[in-house]
Amino acid sequence: MSVLPKEVQYNKPMASLPSDTQMSQVIVRPSNGATFTAGGNIIQFDLPAHSFMVGSSLCLNLNIKIAPDANTNIIKMRGVPAASWIQRVETIVGGSLLEAVSDYGRLYNMISQTKLSYDEKAALATEFGYGGGGVGGEGFVDPTFNNLNGRDGPTSTGTNGATGTFPVSLPLGCMLSSCSELIPLGHMGGVRIQITTAQLSEYLTATIQDGTAAGAPTVTFEDLELTFDLVDFGAGMDSVVRSMAVDGDLVLKSQGWNVTNVNFPVLAGASEATYIYNVRLSSIKSLFLQGTGEAGADAINEGYDAVRIAGKTGSIQFFVANRPFPPTPLRETNTAAVKSALRQAFGEAHDIYSSRNAINSKAWVEFANLAAADATATTVQTPACHFYGINTEKLSSNAVMLSGESSQLTPINVRVNTSEATAAAATLTLFACYDALIALNVNSRQVAVRV
Repeated sequence: MSVLPKEVQYNKPMASLPSDTQMSQVIVRPSNGATFTAGGNIIQFDLPAHSFMVGSSLCLNLNIKIAPDANTNIIKMRGVPAASWIQRVETIVGGSLLEAVSDYGRLYNMISQTKLSYDEKAALATEFGYGGGGVGGEGFVDPTFNNLNGRDGPTSTGTNGATGTFPVSLPLGCMLSSCSELIPLGHMGGVRIQITTAQLSEYLTATIQDGTAAGAPTVTFEDLELTFDLVDFGAGMDSVVRSMAVDGDLVLKSQGWNVTNVNFPVLAGASEATYIYNVRLSSIKSLFLQGTGEAGADAINEGYDAVRIAGKTGSIQFFVANRPFPPTPLRETNTAAVKSALRQAFGEAHDIYSSRNAINSKAWVEFANLAAADATATTVQTPACHFYGINTEKLSSNAVMLSGESSQLTPINVRVNTSEATAAAATLTLFACYDALIALNVNSRQVAVRV
């Protein structure tokens, strides 16, 4: 039987909306204060308990104010300034924790480096807070291929510390914003998104002109608001939604991130070791590894530098339920193949139109060398970006549920075969992207997550 091309299927059914459907943009402000500071402050947003939220529209808007110490005249913020101040994002439904993502600023930095292109980062520079500089830190650094990272804070001379404020708007990634379906807030218990601020030392540097340490600036977060779209389909929709429940549950497909750290010790020379991550997930979509910058004295961004942890001729290999990914290790003797695997962790090999990253060759190799003798010093605007990544999906399609590899209740292992000595201890961070099913009971309004 022949099938007509979809372009000439004039009789295909078309979906339509109820006549009383309404859409509104909602602005939610923190319920526990108006101004917050760095270093463990908790910010709480309570979402309305009606209508349907468009998860992909979730954005966090705020102003970041930096007041230098009297002797400080060079301030720089690492990573994605709109996100690097965030240590943890939690989603709470009906008093139960649905999701908690730690090291949120570093996760956002990894995604921005490996998923966004140069032109996208340039277009998002205002929203993400890239650039800065000048008195008050409100200027902008002319974008180049290397400097679409971090931000120059307020500058001053001598004791003339000028306070600066800059606005940011961050698409807030969480399990709700990643849902394939609309979020039925009217059928859920109270929904709260909770943000914990990070320590200043994790994402901000402050020095005086001769390079010695200066007093820490004061950083405050003001005018915070969570914005998103709500859709109301009318009074008849509640009964329709309830009729869709199977055994009392509505099931929403989403995805989440798990971030886990282990110590990477000082190594005197070439060695092989397996690092164990106590992560157990039923559908792992992709895995990423970052060796942080403490491993080299010239990697000044610490947790925001990704160094070539295996050395010039070493290798990396992931193991999920004792199955190796890839089948043969990622060898640094072919760094192009390592980078290709990283690109494919977000898409298919031939998906060159939507698989992209903003990592140039210098950030990939020269800045990322592990051995002190070969290292080139990084800067906030030019960080080392040698991330490792691998796709672990059985079928890369959003139409398939639980398409990733199961860890089968066993830890995830990473085997690192290093070729060179390390200068100092560091951290190996594993980022695991996984499928999640959110089961919402329409009678009890309770939510459970299956990961």
